[in-house]
Amino acid sequence: AFIAIAGRNGDTPSIAIGIGVLAAVVLALDIFLWRPLSAYSERFRMETATGREIPRVPSPYERFRWLPRLPGVRHWILARLQPVALGYHRLSLRFERSYSGHPKVIKDVRRIDLALFVVVFILVVSAGLFGLAQMFLRPLPPSAALLPSAAFLSFSRLLVAYGIALTWTVPVAAFLGESERASRYLTPVLELFASLPATALLPVIVGFALVLTASFGDAAQLAAILIALFSMQWYLLFNLIAGVRSIPDDLKEAARSFGLRGRTYWRRLLLPAITPSILTGSITAWGAGWNALIVSEYIVYAKQPFVVPGLGSLLNQAVFTAPDSEMLLLTILTMIVVVLAMNKLLWRPLFRRASQRFRLEV
Repeated sequence: AFIAIAGRNGDTPSIAIGIGVLAAVVLALDIFLWRPLSAYSERFRMETATGREIPRVPSPYERFRWLPRLPGVRHWILARLQPVALGYHRLSLRFERSYSGHPKVIKDVRRIDLALFVVVFILVVSAGLFGLAQMFLRPLPPSAALLPSAAFLSFSRLLVAYGIALTWTVPVAAFLGESERASRYLTPVLELFASLPATALLPVIVGFALVLTASFGDAAQLAAILIALFSMQWYLLFNLIAGVRSIPDDLKEAARSFGLRGRTYWRRLLLPAITPSILTGSITAWGAGWNALIVSEYIVYAKQPFVVPGLGSLLNQAVFTAPDSEMLLLTILTMIVVVLAMNKLLWRPLFRRASQRFRLEV
């Protein structure tokens, strides 16, 4: 909210402060939580080739030894929490003793809970279906005629962003997946950028688009594509890195021993091995791209709206500019139909073919 308000007002120092604080929080989580867990997970890697060094996980005392110990504060907190823990333990024991001899009571309570849930679920679904039927029995709003063209324009932007993301993530993932030294230094930087949500970088992306273009219309189009790109590319990149790293080292050694190099190595081993990862990353990337549409096609920066035609702008118009519940529901249904059609007609057949043709068995 802080960054969004600063972006709407065009307050550059506040934007920089908000992004800096967010980056610091993400970096702290990476250093003290995710990196130790990632190093520890390498202990469970299964492969027949030897020579891989198992990373050592620093103990909590080594990682936090620069902090003051403060034993008095620690003992004070533990003394206050101990009665709460003991009370909870005694309460749970009392509950078990009270109902352990009456299993029928517990079964009856569970049946009542299930019955209440089913009744509430049926009522909610019935009310939704009744409202949906009422909406389709009435004439559709005039703006509903814009839905097909809006869906096509939104799909086109996501397709451009996906193409750009796929162009650079495949070679970078192959490089990082096979180079331990490069991965050690570059992966944390990429993880930091990936952890920053695209919505937090809206002011920066719009400002960058304004610098590169000469008009507000072109800037809005470029900003929408860049926001979708920033939302999609990380899902592709890290799925591809995981796919490259999942190739057993003994299989790589066998490929090199047969003289596979350059383009032949990519065509015979690397691309077939990472094809399932490409499809998995593509599915999640497109999902993130559809989510980014809501904010990428209607942006307010420095009190100036940047609007491009598409499903996202129709959603914003139906919610904020000219509230229309029917148009809101129709836009959401259109997006659902497009996503389901892609999953049914594109991703599922590709996944089925990849699992049969490029299955890696060792």
